[in-house]
Amino acid sequence: MTYNVPSPVVRIQVWGAAYVYYKHSGRFSIGGLTIGALVGCSAASILGYLYARGSVLIDDERFAVLATVAFGAAIGACTGYGLIWGKVRNQRANVVIQAAASLLGLYLSWAVWVDVIFQRDHVENPGWAEFAKNPGILWRAVSYINQYGTWSLGKGDATKGFELWLVWGAEAAMVIGISMFVGYEVLRRHAFCERCESWCRRGAKLLLSSPHNVTLLKRQLESNDWKSLETLTAGNKGADHLAIMLDSCEQCGQLHTMSMTHTAVFRNKLRQTKVRNTNVIQHLLIGPAQAETLRQLSTKITQAGRIAAPQANAAASSRR
Repeated sequence: MTYNVPSPVVRIQVWGAAYVYYKHSGRFSIGGLTIGALVGCSAASILGYLYARGSVLIDDERFAVLATVAFGAAIGACTGYGLIWGKVRNQRANVVIQAAASLLGLYLSWAVWVDVIFQRDHVENPGWAEFAKNPGILWRAVSYINQYGTWSLGKGDATKGFELWLVWGAEAAMVIGISMFVGYEVLRRHAFCERCESWCRRGAKLLLSSPHNVTLLKRQLESNDWKSLETLTAGNKGADHLAIMLDSCEQCGQLHTMSMTHTAVFRNKLRQTKVRNTNVIQHLLIGPAQAETLRQLSTKITQAGRIAAPQANAAASSRR
């Protein structure tokens, strides 16, 4: 059985012009949710085990935070692509599965972590599998550890009691929140052809020079005016540039979307190079003619880059 919401696009009326963007239909099946849940929970279980084993080896707070972020992001990505495999196009269902998978990963990480802590301190315990099967025993073990603490913030006494509960709570919130965010973004960045029951694939990717007015270029593209885009030259990753992605259905060739990201490269007050990415357009629906224009422009820029590279090398050799 497939559940759905009728419209796969969203129409935005601005200044009298109708801009049409792709929007997930909201459809999903029980089988698809099952596939996503199995992939997500399996990945979360493995990641939870590895996270617990590795976290006890980290004695720096900054690396501990990075490990927690990576743990949540990995669960979100794995679960998100599992749901894509299951052809789920519903963000609410995606978020629910993400929350369940991250909770499972956290729970198993606690079971493994408690076992590792007891082994390190030479305390006899039933093992992480028994902790995982018996939440009551696991809770008592965690409460026992909380009374004494296992590490400290800075060089002070071991963090314990209420302060340690806050730290553990923040860790859990980070894992669940990051997992849900990453999973949401994974699904948002993919378009699905309802006619062919298949996900669109990357048709072309262009790196173009940054225009003087990105907002104006966006309005022109939404109004089906592509002249300004075609005048842009090849971009350079070391300077401000546009990254344009074309996603197309390879089966019917009728669904095409364009996404555009603007990258600003600048120096901060400390003269450090920083990069800021801004999502300008996300899945603007375009026709086959515009899709072909992007492919031709991508080919043109690629060929120009291949010609320019040997010329640059030759010029560099002549100056030696």
